[in-house]
Amino acid sequence: MSDSKQASPGVVRPEIQALRALAVLLVLLFHFWPHRIPGGYVGVDVFFAISGFLITAHLVREVQRTGSVRLGAFWARRIRRLLPASLLVLVATAAAVFIWVPQLYWPQILREIAAATVYVENWQLAHDAVDYLAAENVRSPVQHYWSLSAEEQFYLVWPLLIVLAILVARRVRRTDPIGAIRVTLAVVVAASFAYSVYETSANAAAAYFVTPTRAWEFGAGAMLATLPNLGRSAGDRTRAVVSWLGLLLIGVAAFVLHADTPFPGYAAALPVLGALAAIWAGAPGPWWSATGPMAWAPVQKLGDWSYSVYLWHWPPIVIFALATGDTMTWPVKVGVIAGVVVLAALTKRFVEDPVRFHVFTPGRRLWPQYAAAATAMAVVMSVVVVGNQLLEQSNQANNSRLEQLLADGTPCLGAGARIAAQNCAEGALGTAMFPELAMLTKDTGSAYRCYDQEPGAKLTTCRLGSQRPDAAKVALVGDSHAAMLIPAIEGHLDARNWAVDTYVARGCIWAKVEAADQSDTCYARRHAMAERLATGPKYDVVIVSGRRNESADTRSAGGQIRKYVEAWRPVLDRGTRIVVVADNPGLGATDLSCLVDDADPMRCAVDRQAAFGTRDALQDAAGRTDGKVQVVDLSDLFCTETRCPLVIGNVIVYRDAHHITATYARTLGAHLVERVAARAAL
Repeated sequence: MSDSKQASPGVVRPEIQALRALAVLLVLLFHFWPHRIPGGYVGVDVFFAISGFLITAHLVREVQRTGSVRLGAFWARRIRRLLPASLLVLVATAAAVFIWVPQLYWPQILREIAAATVYVENWQLAHDAVDYLAAENVRSPVQHYWSLSAEEQFYLVWPLLIVLAILVARRVRRTDPIGAIRVTLAVVVAASFAYSVYETSANAAAAYFVTPTRAWEFGAGAMLATLPNLGRSAGDRTRAVVSWLGLLLIGVAAFVLHADTPFPGYAAALPVLGALAAIWAGAPGPWWSATGPMAWAPVQKLGDWSYSVYLWHWPPIVIFALATGDTMTWPVKVGVIAGVVVLAALTKRFVEDPVRFHVFTPGRRLWPQYAAAATAMAVVMSVVVVGNQLLEQSNQANNSRLEQLLADGTPCLGAGARIAAQNCAEGALGTAMFPELAMLTKDTGSAYRCYDQEPGAKLTTCRLGSQRPDAAKVALVGDSHAAMLIPAIEGHLDARNWAVDTYVARGCIWAKVEAADQSDTCYARRHAMAERLATGPKYDVVIVSGRRNESADTRSAGGQIRKYVEAWRPVLDRGTRIVVVADNPGLGATDLSCLVDDADPMRCAVDRQAAFGTRDALQDAAGRTDGKVQVVDLSDLFCTETRCPLVIGNVIVYRDAHHITATYARTLGAHLVERVAARAAL
């Protein structure tokens, strides 16, 4: 996304500038009007192909001229070209976040700013894409740095591979260095493309971001740069047709591909081949060729500014949404785009070009350039550190007060405020909320300390509570909604003389397994649970909980209920009691934003009927066991007869749309344990 020179040094290729303008325009329009150009994200793939071509063309010329590659000088050029504007936008974004974005979103955004600073944002996003605890992450204002990270990683690794190819060529004296480079490229492209196809089908969320699935796009452009007599053997008419064909392929990709298209995989070949065709064709002469439109001054200028346009365009979109809770209107979008173009022009004029051509000119010593880069990156990281320290100091004060209130047995804190006998007056504990909004998504306590993120036949379990030989043996079984109960019960187990083994896993609730279920990702887990509970060491009580069925139809819900009941029978026959803890109410996708948007978050609430709008199959299954399986219903600790507040007794109830906070769980723990003990006769 950063160079505009062609294979011949010092000469601007208008078709490459135009491709860069087209690529950034597609990305810009896609991000502002995603439904108008559903595949506009392919602009990034066009950038990747261009970068692979330009960088490799430069390296090949250096190899032909000197027989090797000066790695230090190459990386210094990349530093001069990319870092100044990149780090400037990161600092400006951090400042805007501190000023306008609610602290609820700071931890995630600061983490991503740090990742973007060291060019690993793509791996951070890939990690979050498969991390259950990051499932509710919001869009970050630096999310677009994932592509810059992939590009920088290419710049780091590809010259090393070229040097390796040259060394091999020298050992095998008859091997041409360029030929060795071409063979290396072919291997990289083939392996990366195959992996991209596989990973896109197996793990699409992470595949979109990781470098190995994208390396072939850079490599395809790089292979084009190694071809001798690039496009010179073809006539002008042929090249003109190929040029239009390349632009057509990019346009088709932009309008035919969409958010649900598995990507990158095979689909990414469309924009990449289009970019390569346009580059190969160059600037053919016929009057009807694309050369004329490509050479228009506005197109060339947008291509020249494209790197800065890409950097500046995304933060306003996200920050506006997080700060206002609203989406931009057409006039606002047009105004923001105009501002982005102005900022890009100023950045190019006063930041990119001066650093690139005047402050650190080619040929000067390299260490000052590396030192300056390291210093600038340290400055950005210090902004992140300061932001995190501010959050930590505030959080420590909040936690100290919370622990004191818990230690004092404050009756109106959290779930206690829902007990009618407490007669808790509104605002009895002031306006403080626990946890702080900035720590809300992290408020999981010990819930995931012993949790199977990728459940299989091997059961992960932890022993909590009493170590006495006469302790009641209890199993806690279920998905993440069962795991949420761990912070609630763990402080009460010793007093109750309970020894609890936890069996909690992502998305898997204990149920009977059948031969037809073997393709189910929870099959092995459920089979192992059935064996453990039916034939393993006997438990006095099994506590079961799980998330409500979100959209199950009557037939599939009935089948699920039957599988629960059949799974329970052999355990009940052993004399083990089973208690179902009914699931907590849920929120709509945007309900939690009320805590940020409302002037008085203590009044935020959802309609009770909507909060319990989906059926609880576990609770329904318990109702079909003739009273053998008991149910603990905590709905009175979450809702009134009509409303379910988001804040109860100054404690925020939910950390996302369906998980409760560990803080609220702690306040309802005594009530939960008491009710389970009553139902299980413990």
